[in-house]
Amino acid sequence: MDNAHRRHIAGWLAKAEDDLRVARLLIAEENRLYAAGAYHCQQAAEKALKAWLTARNVVFPKTHDLETLLHLCRPGEAGFGAYIEQARALTPLATEFRYPGDVFEPTPAQANESLRQATEIVAYAARLVRLELADE
Repeated sequence: MDNAHRRHIAGWLAKAEDDLRVARLLIAEENRLYAAGAYHCQQAAEKALKAWLTARNVVFPKTHDLETLLHLCRPGEAGFGAYIEQARALTPLATEFRYPGDVFEPTPAQANESLRQATEIVAYAARLVRLELADE
């Protein structure tokens, strides 16, 4: 793996971890920006999965659908299958609360559950990506 490819992978992972930190800040009790926080939860999971796919040289479509990305991840690491339910729950957050007239705002409980789900996916993918980068 050349240095440019390593930097690209690390860039995906850094963006995922940044989105997760932003989500934590937005969802925090003193801020309570749940819709924006939920969006960043989805983004964090998406970017972490794309980091793994990039590390494995798997071409992926331009999509926010986490289930689609997980299915692409699974041949290289079957453990991604454990995150299907989280992916289903997080995928709609890419667009659900982003525009005026959206049906509802996430509750504090929903936002915190999204944060928990995203944290699980990011942690799992990040661990694998770091192992992949260390092997090179």
